[in-house]
Amino acid sequence: MMTGHPATDDHLESESVERGVRYLAEVPRSQRGPAVPALKAIGLNAKESCEALRIHNLRMARAG
Repeated sequence: MMTGHPATDDHLESESVERGVRYLAEVPRSQRGPAVPALKAIGLNAKESCEALRIHNLRMARAG
């Protein structure tokens, strides 16, 4: 099913997801602990947390 978004585009659903992606990129894992509880603590719901993780992981894989 087509979503209208290119397959290679990092589509951000909301500002919350964007905030979560920035948080994952800026806060070391050793300081934040498990990602989903940390993202929920900054106000993301479960769906937004999963989307932020997906985008973050995609960017990490593309970086190298």
